[in-house]
Amino acid sequence: MLDPKECEDREWIIPTGTGGYSSSTFCGINSRTYHGLLVIPQDPPHRRYMTLAKVEDFVITDGQEYPMSTNHYLNDVFYPEGYRFLNHVERGENFVRWDFLFGNSRVERTLVVHRGYNAITLSYASQRGVFRICPLVTYRSHHVALKSVHPIFTYRLLQDHILLLANGIPFLRVRIRGDHVLDKTEYWYYNFFYRLDFERGTNYLEDLYNPFCVISKGNKIEMDFYWGEFEPEQKRVGSKEIMDLLSSAGKSFVVRSGDKYAIIAGYHWFDEWGRDTMISMEGILLMNGLYEQAKSILLRYFNAVNRGLMPNNFLGNNETAYKGVDVSLWGINAVYKYYQYTNDVEFLKRIFPRMLEVVDSYWKGNGVVVNKDNLLYHVGAPRTWMDAQFDGEVVTPREGAAVEINALWYNALMIMDQISKRLGIHDDEFVEKAEKVRSAFLEKFPSEAGLYDYIGWDDKPGKEIRPNQLVALGLPYPVVSKDIAMRVLEVVETELLRPYGLSTLSKRDKGYTPFYRGDRASRDRAYHNGPIWPWLVGIYVDAKLNFEYDSLRIKNLLNQFSPLLGVAVRENGYVPELFEDIPPYKKGGCIAQAWSVAELNRAIRNIINYS
Repeated sequence: MLDPKECEDREWIIPTGTGGYSSSTFCGINSRTYHGLLVIPQDPPHRRYMTLAKVEDFVITDGQEYPMSTNHYLNDVFYPEGYRFLNHVERGENFVRWDFLFGNSRVERTLVVHRGYNAITLSYASQRGVFRICPLVTYRSHHVALKSVHPIFTYRLLQDHILLLANGIPFLRVRIRGDHVLDKTEYWYYNFFYRLDFERGTNYLEDLYNPFCVISKGNKIEMDFYWGEFEPEQKRVGSKEIMDLLSSAGKSFVVRSGDKYAIIAGYHWFDEWGRDTMISMEGILLMNGLYEQAKSILLRYFNAVNRGLMPNNFLGNNETAYKGVDVSLWGINAVYKYYQYTNDVEFLKRIFPRMLEVVDSYWKGNGVVVNKDNLLYHVGAPRTWMDAQFDGEVVTPREGAAVEINALWYNALMIMDQISKRLGIHDDEFVEKAEKVRSAFLEKFPSEAGLYDYIGWDDKPGKEIRPNQLVALGLPYPVVSKDIAMRVLEVVETELLRPYGLSTLSKRDKGYTPFYRGDRASRDRAYHNGPIWPWLVGIYVDAKLNFEYDSLRIKNLLNQFSPLLGVAVRENGYVPELFEDIPPYKKGGCIAQAWSVAELNRAIRNIINYS
């Protein structure tokens, strides 16, 4: 029998492909504000709303009613105790199936997520008995649990389904297949306790509403919960090999709204992020042959470039936020990767002027980026991927010339040289600028510990040992020589390499923090100061492939990362945002992160294909 407190840490998630998702724990206890059986984007893929939080379900057999659901209430109360009867859970690509044993009677409950729709189907089957199924609903942002402030819920019985409304606004449809009786309940359940949110110092109490219960007349029944157009498809997609798992999981981050595509950065709480999108593009889109989606995303981001800066975020309602100075440079790298896969010269012609706008703005300076002594310095913080801040405190400011920004800058100039020549522009402007950048880089950044993490405005180097220096080795056009690269690899492998990715700071640094837990301030201070990030596996493997020529050592990287691959297998291809840098390497952050999946997928395929 599974312990309910242990179960609260065993989460599952299945994205819908619209920006929404279905997610809970394996024994059905919602332990986060984000847990719910159907989350629907109101402005796809943005403004995600919780609708169907869960169901209270029971089987009635031999004159007794047995629970399948379990809840954690305030004061550490677990009720009902459906977990006691849970025999087995199977998780596939688009479904979760639970087997319950009640004496000699077996019950199967299956949840199927219909990809491309805001829809799920719950189906029940037993050897004997009938079911009582009670939906618990809410209507709120998936970020914020509702307590005390209750919407007024109503429902209407229509010809072939039930329409649920919150304060008069329709938000969910329910279609029931199978003979049944509808029992009007209109009952509030109070004080659901979300333990993981309590530990994170966020809102952790919620009330949920039960409008009705469905009582089956036989031993089988199905219920569709949906919004928008939907025709049920009951096909289940089962287990796959690791490469197929990573590929399928990656595609689930891709969402469509009208004729536009986006990559969700992470489930549960992230929307789309420019940096994550550009880094994830090869492992999620290009390796899966989704070239039209990649082209659509690249055009949307480059068309939104402002003073050379690509959006950090699209916030919905066509609003954008500009912050990171590396996003545009990762974007140029993504265009180059797209061209390598497609040889699409017409696309290069179309997007080249916007790429040129980025490079010109960066070379001349735009108020955020300053070209100082042929290196890119940035004003303000945070501007890099290490962007944690809380209550005005920037945890890892790295203001000045960051090592990965300048490596990306050199790479971008070399890419511009290659693309311009491919378009018939025979001018050495870009390569000449690149050589100036490389010369300045090699003068400022090399150190005994590989490469400095950044050069401050006062010309003092940041001596922290971090994985950012790998970017100087792993891009298509590395900015360093082999002797420097081998020194960097030696330092990184000694100080930062882990079975689950790379730690973000050397253990010898006084700011090192292996844990990622506690309230938001504690987590943000630790975020990039010790925890392991799986997405860094990608750039590490790139660095090895660029400078390590021993095929046996390259192939051995599969053994190095076998624990991380084990997580991907257990989680149906999904990989979390980070891990704590201390045994048992507890997962942290988003339970499914796009660039973690994308970069692991890309790294493993590149290792396997290496010869």
